[in-house]
Amino acid sequence: MFGVDPGHTSWDLNFSIFRVPVRVHPLFWLVGLLLGARAQDPAELIAWMIAFFVAILVHELGHAAAMRAYGFYPSITLYGLGGFTSYGGGAFVRQPRGLPHIVISAAGPAAGFALAAILAVAIALAGFRVVIHVGLPFGVRILVVETVGSPAFSNLIEDLFFITLFWGLVNLLPVYPLDGGQIAREVLGAIRPDEGTRWSLMLSFVTAVLMAVVAFVQWQSLFGAILFGYLAYLSYAMLTFQGGSRW
Repeated sequence: MFGVDPGHTSWDLNFSIFRVPVRVHPLFWLVGLLLGARAQDPAELIAWMIAFFVAILVHELGHAAAMRAYGFYPSITLYGLGGFTSYGGGAFVRQPRGLPHIVISAAGPAAGFALAAILAVAIALAGFRVVIHVGLPFGVRILVVETVGSPAFSNLIEDLFFITLFWGLVNLLPVYPLDGGQIAREVLGAIRPDEGTRWSLMLSFVTAVLMAVVAFVQWQSLFGAILFGYLAYLSYAMLTFQGGSRW
């Protein structure tokens, strides 16, 4: 999500999956705990943390798989509210533009949606029923109608569905530096090479402001309102820096 390296710590968790190096920053766990603070018991909190880790990792692995398909050597860093996948090769690597960049950006949400689809099929084949309702803008409601294995496991399934769907939808918003913001820049840049970046920043600013209002009014989430407000500020600052004060 946010492609800024937080720096290494002695508390980092390091491992590799599918030959992709993964580093988990301590702040990732802290944010996960804060987001799961409404859990009613330790088992529910543990289920949330597992789902948070798996869903975000799958999202970043989607980016990594697409990068590898284009010949890069990606690595993943999980921290804060999400993480980012770097192209590898150091600061001098040439990042792709156009269609390859769109594919790489879309691969993260697509991986999450694929995980949700696999879960839905597996649960249906096991004879259980899951109700999924997605309202606009992004009111996601997941309900496992029957207990799958145990209440804790049912919580894990519900959390996985919620995070993969909600995180994927939010990331597709045309807001910098989310995946949708990257896609919007490439699409608008292809339409108008001279104005595409400025247009995408204007779209990012307006969308972020609207989502800040939605987060505060509909989601009743002060955290979400602050987050999108900050993203709106980033877009405005980038627009001003590029001389895009003409609206």
